[in-house]
Amino acid sequence: MTRWMAAIALAALAAGGCSGAPSEEAEAPASPAAEQSCADDGERLELTGLCAGRAVNYLAMDASSSPQAPDGCGWQVMETQMSDGVLLYRGLKCDAGETKLEFSGGAERGELKLVSSAYLGKIDEPPAYVLVYPVKGDARQGVTARARQAIAEPAEASKCSARPARGKGWPSDALVVDVPGGETQTGPRSACGDLGVNDDLAAFWRVSQGHGWYSQMGQADMEIDPGSFTLMTKQPDGSWGAM
Repeated sequence: MTRWMAAIALAALAAGGCSGAPSEEAEAPASPAAEQSCADDGERLELTGLCAGRAVNYLAMDASSSPQAPDGCGWQVMETQMSDGVLLYRGLKCDAGETKLEFSGGAERGELKLVSSAYLGKIDEPPAYVLVYPVKGDARQGVTARARQAIAEPAEASKCSARPARGKGWPSDALVVDVPGGETQTGPRSACGDLGVNDDLAAFWRVSQGHGWYSQMGQADMEIDPGSFTLMTKQPDGSWGAM
């Protein structure tokens, strides 16, 4: 993916956009005496104090469905503050820069904006890469309800329901909201409003930890691993663990 293709994809995104348990116990936050304990596992992450090289063990993800990093780039664990915890995720690091997300909004609706691109560096007008909503209970029912709320016409909304999605590099539990028979249609298409299926934005839903993540990352190479999102909170003993 060349720099100019990434720039075109991000511009289109800005214009058109609107789980298992961790495999290790939570690690105690950094203290002055423990600054050297990461050894060869890199520096500590700024918000959680987790060793960067070990933080991947906390991610509730299915590595078999993760996207491949492009040539010359690699995945690294990043973090960003959210309203109810700290989000760990895998982002790309390339020669030109590294992928960074920044959260804005609140508990009922939020956005993860792409503030830095691994291909283009800092982005002056960050697009909303992922929309975040609370989704409780059954994933398909919750996503269907959220998408229907964004459709003004009740008759149109009633035709839309969540179904499994299959896209290259998408999580194995990804969903799209579509009309009946939509999966058999060919060619780029969109349906079911702002939170429905949208092939131009490569849009899909994923539900984890009580949140619905509506990714709309465009046709460029994925700069984040959307199946890696893991919300962390500080435990009573001061350590960090998945929500």
